[in-house]
Formats: sequence, structure tokens, C-alpha cells
Amino acid sequence: MYLDLDVILAELKADDWLASDVDIDSIEEPKTSVATGIELQYVMEGEWERDRVVRAHQEIASQNIELVPLTSDALDAAADLRAQYDALNVFDGVHLGSAATLDEPIVSTDTLFPEIPEIEHIDPRDLE
Repeated sequence: MYLDLDVILAELKADDWLASDVDIDSIEEPKTSVATGIELQYVMEGEWERDRVVRAHQEIASQNIELVPLTSDALDAAADLRAQYDALNVFDGVHLGSAATLDEPIVSTDTLFPEIPEIEHIDPRDLE
């Protein structure tokens, strides 16, 4: 299963609003794009110490989440989705494009994702 940033933040931030609802160990073969490491740096800049921020990708990997390469196929899929859905931002597109090319559902609380039928969406609060 492909993880959006909100699910990863739930594991990495003890005070995250989603922390009590996410158990990475219950997610089969969790993975995310290396772009999530960049997004995590962007989001946590100013909240985490710099030494931790610059190694955000290691924080993700330490949770036994596979970091998959960002491929041109994923970027093409992201471009197609963003062209079709105006509300998708850059990172939304990258996550959905990556999930699509990996043929994986995306685990996320993003309220826009259920409206995109091309990608299977799973709310992490619904996982057992």
C-alpha cells in the first residue's frame, strides 16, 4: 500500500492528530515515494531540529516504510491526473501518480482522493 504524508506524520509525530489511528505494522508492504521525504522536509521545517529535517527520508525508512523511486512514469501519471483534476496540488499528483504506476491503493485522509476513481483510496482510520 502506498502511504500519503499524513499517514507517515501520524507515525513520526507523537502529537499528530492521526497518531492514535495509525499502526504502520498493520499496513501490508507500506511504501511511499522518495518525494515524500522532500515533502516531509518542507512540512517539518521549523518544527523539527535541522539535523532531523535534513534526514527526513531516514525517518521514513526507520518505520519500515519502503522508499520507492520517483519515476518518469509516475510523473506522467501525476501530470495526467493534475490536468484532469484542478484541485490536485503538486504533491497530491505525485502521490497519486506513484500509487497508480505501482498499482497500489493510496492510504490517506485526503478528502479529495475518494473523488478520483482512477486510484483506490483507503482511509487509514478504516484499517484493522
